[in-house]
Amino acid sequence: MKASREIGPDKMVAQAMPEQSFPRANAMDMHSPNINNRFKEGIDVSHYQGWIDWQKVAGCSQISYVYLKATEGESFLDKTYVRNLKEAREAGLSVGSYHFYRPNINWELQFNNLTRNVTKNTQDLVPMIDIEVRGNVSEAKFLQDLQKFIKKVEDFYGKKPLLYTYQNFYNKHLVGQFKGYHWMMAKYQSERPVLTDNQDYIMWQYSATGSIPGVKGEVDRSRIMGDYTLKQLKM
Repeated sequence: MKASREIGPDKMVAQAMPEQSFPRANAMDMHSPNINNRFKEGIDVSHYQGWIDWQKVAGCSQISYVYLKATEGESFLDKTYVRNLKEAREAGLSVGSYHFYRPNINWELQFNNLTRNVTKNTQDLVPMIDIEVRGNVSEAKFLQDLQKFIKKVEDFYGKKPLLYTYQNFYNKHLVGQFKGYHWMMAKYQSERPVLTDNQDYIMWQYSATGSIPGVKGEVDRSRIMGDYTLKQLKM
């Protein structure tokens, strides 16, 4: 994921990019949700990847889904989001959108930012919440606000969001939380993530240095685990 991001994980290596404001994403009443079950592999992207040739991604890569960075904090909208959303769906990939959660920022303002830019009728997959920083709030406030935010997102979209974090952050801050939600778990090593409460996860983000035709430079790669299918994340 991109903002504060885990090259390790589990070492924080970059400062968060300052928030920026971009024009609101316009709702695009496109086709009904498309679930591409051809492959179990997927990617996530943001403006860091620059211009992406989505037809080449879909035609030359063995991936079925992509999560696009949409929003972060109170006001940030990724400048490539609207184009990526349109072109990735037109290429036949199953597309979802993610919000990078900022514990230091009022959760209701973050909810407003996400929901005014990520409209249900433009999504194939449920939204994903990127949880990888605790900020300087207390552990109790971090969890209380996050629970309120995630429940509000669930109520708004009518589906439980996918939750994203990395192994060490989960084991330190999130053990036993959000039972019944699907997780994408990051760990950029050959061994799959191990969670201390044996929480299962639907996706493993296994690399931040993947290479995909149509994408210049490195890209985060993930895969669907075991008997899970992408249909379980259908919007």
